[in-house]
Amino acid sequence: MSVKIGEYLFLRLKELGVQTCFGVPGDYELATLDLIEDAGLKFSGNPNELIASYAADGYGRLNGVGSFITTFGPGELSAYCGHAGAYTEFVPVAHIVGYPGRGAMKAHTIMHHTLGTGEFGMYHEMAKHISCDTVVLMDPATAPEEIDRCLQTMLHESRPCYIGIPVDMGQAMCDGSGLETKLSRDLPPNDPEGEKKLVAELRSWLEKKSPILIVDGNAVRNDVVAESQKLSDVTGLPTFTTCMGKGALNEEAPNYGGVYNGGGSHESVRKAVESADAVFWIGNFPSDFNTAEFTMNVAQDITVDFQRFFIKVGSQKHELKMKYVLQALIKSIEKLPLARTSTQKVDWDPYPLSNPGKGTELTQDYLWAALGKWFRPGDFAIGETGTSAFGIADSKLPSGAGLFNQTIFGSIGFATGAAVGAAKAIQERGNYKRCVLVTGEGSFHLTLQALMDMLKLRLNPIVIILNNDGYTIERLIHGKDAFYNKLPQIDYSGLAHVFGPEHPSKYWGPVGTADELHKVLEDSEFNDGECFRLLELKLGYLDAPASVRQAAAAVEAFNQKKRPQNGSMGG
Repeated sequence: MSVKIGEYLFLRLKELGVQTCFGVPGDYELATLDLIEDAGLKFSGNPNELIASYAADGYGRLNGVGSFITTFGPGELSAYCGHAGAYTEFVPVAHIVGYPGRGAMKAHTIMHHTLGTGEFGMYHEMAKHISCDTVVLMDPATAPEEIDRCLQTMLHESRPCYIGIPVDMGQAMCDGSGLETKLSRDLPPNDPEGEKKLVAELRSWLEKKSPILIVDGNAVRNDVVAESQKLSDVTGLPTFTTCMGKGALNEEAPNYGGVYNGGGSHESVRKAVESADAVFWIGNFPSDFNTAEFTMNVAQDITVDFQRFFIKVGSQKHELKMKYVLQALIKSIEKLPLARTSTQKVDWDPYPLSNPGKGTELTQDYLWAALGKWFRPGDFAIGETGTSAFGIADSKLPSGAGLFNQTIFGSIGFATGAAVGAAKAIQERGNYKRCVLVTGEGSFHLTLQALMDMLKLRLNPIVIILNNDGYTIERLIHGKDAFYNKLPQIDYSGLAHVFGPEHPSKYWGPVGTADELHKVLEDSEFNDGECFRLLELKLGYLDAPASVRQAAAAVEAFNQKKRPQNGSMGG
């Protein structure tokens, strides 16, 4: 069986569940783009390559795999920020790059989109640092095997791969018999004896200590959310998430205790976590933002650290995959329930809501609690880097709702582009009802062209913009009144009409008081409207969630001194 090389690649992506490939057309990739529909996929062109890469990230998080296509040089370089973010945050994305023809490359011809030196491998070398595997296809005889290797590595490591296709290779014929063998999403099994011994040791910790459970970002990124929730259910352990892990668990469960963010946590949450004598930490990612600038205070010797390819019990490392260890531990507990009969009771409210009077100025601390009362089962929310990502941690999510942010890479503008991909995945899969984007205006400025995609694709998200009087979040770290932290003002009321005048849209705002906010949140058209909806919130320029204020102070202090030595899980 012979197929065209580009078709082989797109058939593989279809096999992995991809229905839409994002990107920006460019001359080196046009012949390959012709093959997308032949393979049963759709191409969604984006305003620029950065947005395409963010959209593929958001799509990959909800769909399991994402993909986008750019042209050689300027196109791929414009997308590397999103590509690197997906690598950092463990999102499987295939970045397809249209290259100049093989003859031109072999002859070192000076071509457009190069550096004018006759060299063609420099961008590929850059991509190697932010990809789990890369290839530039140069031989039709080996192309299928190289495509499969890259995609299989992408699945194994849950990170982006890079596949370059010269302009004369996409339509070239290759052996398609490899398509008869499916790519595997499953990791190789653990050593049975090693797994059995570790499960026994973990049971001992559960029997002899009073542990808690923390579900962190790598639990979400590495597909152990179901196992994490099941372990919480069968043990009844007090269970927490981090900012990066927010949205992973059922927050209506009686043993759910809130978000632990070191010194940025609610005091009751912080005390409950830091007084525990054992911590089962699934998918721990101890970065500065995820730990409120390393203010977490959990010692390594009382921690079981679950990661994709290993588990550490204290300082002892076991080369076992956490997904299978968690499954085996759950199965063991279900077969033989734990003897431990008591556990720490979750008796605090991690999401307190105040009751301001009519006309009270809207504040961040009130906003996030109010949104927690507004979210519905079936909602999926994306929180932008900075204020929104931290603030939304103080919003309670109902059972059946989800959320993600980009805690580690922290690229501003990410959430707006990623919302395009997430909403598209929701539209295709029907696994959620409403897509809600919450972003600050500083971040929104970078990728607001993504509204064109939201409108033309009829994704109908709810977009909530936090307008802090035209100031960026950096004002809380340094230069609160500095000119470099001030933004030009946008008329948000007319933005949707500018980007998609033929598509229905609705604007609310600017909303600046608590009672005005509730009026919008109770509006049926805002909640259930079949169109693009944008809400502009007016907040004080120095207003921020308590966790952000605390983290910002820690960041400024941290920037003035040497990085502390790594001696524990956090503080």
